[in-house]
Amino acid sequence: MATRVALWGPLPPPAGGVTRWMRNYLDAAPAAGIEVDVVDTSSGSQAIDPTSRLRPARVVRALDALVALRRVLARRRPDVVHLCTTLFWAAGRDGLAVELCRRAGVPAALHVRLSPQIIAWHRGLPWPARQAVRAMLGRAAAIITLSEELQAYTQDLLPGGRVVRIPNLVDTGAFHPAAPRPPAPSLRVLFAGLVTPQKGVVELARAVQAVDGLTLVIAGPRGAGSAGDEARRLDEALGGLARQGRLELLGEVPEEAMPAVYRAADVFCLPSHGEGLPNALLEAMATGLPCVVTPVGAVPEVIEGEGGRVALAVAPADEAALRGALVALRDDPSLRAQLGEAARRRAARRYAPAAVMAQYAALYAELAARP
Repeated sequence: MATRVALWGPLPPPAGGVTRWMRNYLDAAPAAGIEVDVVDTSSGSQAIDPTSRLRPARVVRALDALVALRRVLARRRPDVVHLCTTLFWAAGRDGLAVELCRRAGVPAALHVRLSPQIIAWHRGLPWPARQAVRAMLGRAAAIITLSEELQAYTQDLLPGGRVVRIPNLVDTGAFHPAAPRPPAPSLRVLFAGLVTPQKGVVELARAVQAVDGLTLVIAGPRGAGSAGDEARRLDEALGGLARQGRLELLGEVPEEAMPAVYRAADVFCLPSHGEGLPNALLEAMATGLPCVVTPVGAVPEVIEGEGGRVALAVAPADEAALRGALVALRDDPSLRAQLGEAARRRAARRYAPAAVMAQYAALYAELAARP
């Protein structure tokens, strides 16, 4: 018998980490015996940072989503409600959603979709607001996090609460290694994501420019909102590579085309200053690419563990270390092959749809069985 789940979160499009997770989840749910009703919370904006605010249009959308959730609870009577949240401005809306579930007698699992950003945001709140968020989290039947750091932080807030860590999943069928191809004169270093200084793109562009035999390929839109000096530094770094003919800007690539973009690359690099659990890294690993990353958010949990390392890690904003990692991969084909094969094995074992959905199914069964 299928488990009935009401999934609260933003439907795709627009593209983004949260909506990409939802698409992967919806694709994998039937095989895991999970029947899903979606309550769309899309607000018309991708802004999920602490400076975003609850504007009038978002109030209207929040009310619409709450009405839709109440209707699903009454008509469909799900076994569990899975509430995706990034907190910040949406904490009030999602707290009301948790309360609707409690009043309907349906357990709510609150899935916090960011990691270090949430901790910094919560610590920076005034004491009354911190307590309000803590109380809201405590009303959920369970909290799902992406990183050990956020799991530990939330568990400290809620002693005795049910706090679990379940990673993102990646379609290891769509994202698979490329067929062997002849060596090219230049290695293609891929960055996939929002093009901003906070993602480490400035250091990456400068590092690639300093290393012969590399071309930087960027798949993703230019981020908005960078300050004047940051935007200028980004333009200068990318401009230097472009003048050498060693930069390919693909812009925003449709999701269905991304597997081919990964397979055309030789190395993946995500030197971000802050992350939760980046989907792009999981996709690169599933494709069998050697990766260079920064150990932020849940990234260390992804690249470390059984079987040894599956990526090279450098400190955030450390351009010299980034340059050294790229030189090492350029000069050692056997290292590239070793890291790529290890990354593919780990992605298939830990982050394939069946492995991750089994964790969700087990949590749903536990919550649904509670009196």
